[in-house]
Amino acid sequence: MWTLELNDTEISLAQGLDVVYRQPGVAVVLEDRVSFGDAALEQTRLHPRQAQTQYWHQLSADPIAVGGRAIKNHADLVYQHLLEIKRLGKLPNNEPVFVAVPSNTNPEQLSLLLGIANEASIQISALADLAVATASTLAKPGRCTFLDNGLHRTVLTRLEINGSVSRTSYSEAAETGFQALIEGWIDAVADLFVQETRFDPLRIADTEQQLFSHVLKNVASCVDEFLVEVSHAGESRRVAVTRSLLATKSSQRLDALLQQIGDPTTIVLSHRIARVPGLTEVLRSAGHDVNVVEPHAIFSAAMAHEKNSAQSEDGVSFITQFASASSQDEPINLIRVRPTHLLNGTEATSLSDVMSDQNQTSNNTRGFCIELEGSEYRVLPTAETEVKINGVVIDSSTSLAVGDIIRSDSEEFQLIRVIQRG
Repeated sequence: MWTLELNDTEISLAQGLDVVYRQPGVAVVLEDRVSFGDAALEQTRLHPRQAQTQYWHQLSADPIAVGGRAIKNHADLVYQHLLEIKRLGKLPNNEPVFVAVPSNTNPEQLSLLLGIANEASIQISALADLAVATASTLAKPGRCTFLDNGLHRTVLTRLEINGSVSRTSYSEAAETGFQALIEGWIDAVADLFVQETRFDPLRIADTEQQLFSHVLKNVASCVDEFLVEVSHAGESRRVAVTRSLLATKSSQRLDALLQQIGDPTTIVLSHRIARVPGLTEVLRSAGHDVNVVEPHAIFSAAMAHEKNSAQSEDGVSFITQFASASSQDEPINLIRVRPTHLLNGTEATSLSDVMSDQNQTSNNTRGFCIELEGSEYRVLPTAETEVKINGVVIDSSTSLAVGDIIRSDSEEFQLIRVIQRG
């Protein structure tokens, strides 16, 4: 089973629960070549006029300002990016694919997407609202608002969960689109450089690109404090940046999002938007019940849909209602990718060895221990040190899946899966 998640902050392709592609919906179009995803992100500040970030959000035949030989409009970029995803993810031609799109995707865009996918020999077997499908992994009845941020918009999807998950409405918040947030963070870090080193990294394209790449990487890792280093003319300069600085810079934008959400309610955050510095804290301070879905939730939902749905012969329709986890014989949120190793820096230790070391050592210096409960691994805080999973503080035993990031004190650990081939 193949699943394609089309959020342009982080486009993901998975076979079953194994993610084979996860990169942003960004392109840099030069005369002789076009780059997508991470490769493009490393060039956006070097070639700002050639950088394209709107094509998944706009998804239309409207022309782009600076094109190339085979790329004249947004649809061309979507087509070429889909081919890139196919190639890197090793997706076979005309293999059925479950596709999830943001709630603000309109009917014209859905129709265009189906046509482009067909041209790229991608067979879309199901087309679903990303928020509805992802929230279906939660066994939490009632009303809630699902938040997910694309590059240019945060999408607020209001859901009703009662045996099934259905969409009642959605709205957009441009102020907290990821690109707007990152621009603010870069300005804040650049100001820090000027104050502490008397060097402005935004004056030179190369140092601006270095700053941009460092900030993006560290925000995604959810570290509380990190170093940003830029090099120019044989000299390196660095500053220490805290997530609280970035949260303060975004405070007005987060306040605007709070106003749009309204009265205290149940909030469900995608793993992407949960990384935004200060967001979870702001929501909880306002009285909201905040829940964060795991990074693989959409793939679990797709697998459950395939298992429980009969094949339709009436073509592809847009799915805005899903069976919820509480109505499944086997709860969807238990379908998880089981990790095999704990990665710390460049060293990966098998989880069986980690647990063996814990049993042999009475003093657990990490501040947490990992346990095997049934068929899943769980993390349990064991000291006064604050422990976070994907940026969210935990105070009790919490299940783990591949891709989860554990932060304890100043250390970062990531759960990974090592696959033996051969």
